[in-house]
Amino acid sequence: MRISVILPTKDRGPDIDQTLAALRDQSVAVADYEVIVVDNASSPENGLRLRRWCEQNPDVFRYLPEPAPGLNHARNAGVRAARGDVLAFLDDDAVPDQAWLAALDQVFEQHAAAWAVGGRVVSRFTSEPPAWLDATFDVYLSAFDRGDSVRPLHYDDLPRGANMAFRKPAFEQCGLFATRLDRRGDMLLSNGDIEMCYRVERAGHDVLYAPDARVLHLIRGDRLDQQWFRRRAYWQGRSQALFERMHFGAAHLIRKLPYRLLRTLVSASSYRRAMHRGLCAGTLRHLFENRIR
Repeated sequence: MRISVILPTKDRGPDIDQTLAALRDQSVAVADYEVIVVDNASSPENGLRLRRWCEQNPDVFRYLPEPAPGLNHARNAGVRAARGDVLAFLDDDAVPDQAWLAALDQVFEQHAAAWAVGGRVVSRFTSEPPAWLDATFDVYLSAFDRGDSVRPLHYDDLPRGANMAFRKPAFEQCGLFATRLDRRGDMLLSNGDIEMCYRVERAGHDVLYAPDARVLHLIRGDRLDQQWFRRRAYWQGRSQALFERMHFGAAHLIRKLPYRLLRTLVSASSYRRAMHRGLCAGTLRHLFENRIR
């Protein structure tokens, strides 16, 4: 088995059909890849939909329930079950091009030092976006485009979880996804994708951008209001603070805190202010923790 695609999903309903159909119709040979559909505690109705897809396409799909809530729990379940040499990850609101897997695989074949590869993520709105929505919001929508050439990526510009892949030994050497960087209740923590790629880079392996490995990220209308973006920015700040505490330590957070407090007051953008509020709140939350899991 050359490639395992790991697709965590929860309650996407009929919208998941686009993603599953695109994965079924990839240009690589069926014998060379599998798709592990990780059902992260969907409703019975949606769980049945996923199982039927897998039963009707047994040469491609495998159904894997993961009751522990959280994207990184689901990713890790897929890692443990995967049989491929390369493990590719896709969000359940992303639709890959037909050549997506072939493009990822080609980069790994041509670059032996690459242990992580991220592809292009193109936003596709399911309803008309508001006029005020411009490229400055791309970071909150997981859009990712670094040109038309294969190129190295480094922290803090690393692949997005909607479109990334790793050699299997990356998880054996660097560990699994950090489940602490997961949404829990009202806490919209994220950055599990960035944190995993950072560990790969820190271990001395290349992280590359693959422009031809393209996916469309489907964006729902309920995300297109300013309140949602401010909340998203705040939790991006909280996630970044936890990431920095995990890897750079408390002293780093202390050094950064005065600047970040100032930015909460003087930033012209309400979204930047929200992000820095999140950074400050996260700093105070994690500063005196004795143990980071």
